Amino acid sequence: MKKYHAISLLLATSILLLILVWLAMGDKRPSYTRGPGKSVMKGVEVVYYKKEKPDWRAEIKEALFSRDETESELKDVNIFYFKGDVRLHSKQGFYDITNGQLRLAGMVNGKGKGFTFKSPELLYLPSEDILATSKGLVIKGKNYMLSGRNGRIKDSQVMEVTGDVRAVFY
Repeated sequence: MKKYHAISLLLATSILLLILVWLAMGDKRPSYTRGPGKSVMKGVEVVYYKKEKPDWRAEIKEALFSRDETESELKDVNIFYFKGDVRLHSKQGFYDITNGQLRLAGMVNGKGKGFTFKSPELLYLPSEDILATSKGLVIKGKNYMLSGRNGRIKDSQVMEVTGDVRAVFY
């Protein structure tokens, strides 16, 4: 009988703690949730122009905006850079509307003329026209493979790999 009493007391305490945590949080739901008063866009296509010429195009399956609508979480992102014929794909991304920065998260896969690359995360800095990563980068070509801790792509054409760089030529 004491065993069942202890289990009941433990269960009641756990439920009470959950209720107290829920009440303390109030209306602090994640900022990217769907529901009344939330902005969600589906099937979004964005074309970024530089000097009146298209620089890149993004196709986004879904964009969920934060409550203050300064950021959005992106689902299933495809980006094409016209100048370097480079394509990027990521299942998830985050866009900061205030400064134009785009962070692709999860595994980012890219493809260009004669090479492919992968990175766990890429950050697009529009003010510098740079794609950068600090979480690792692997580039594979027909006769080579490069990897490093950091990397960046400038002007959609020049790729740099730094930090513990390894190269294999075959």
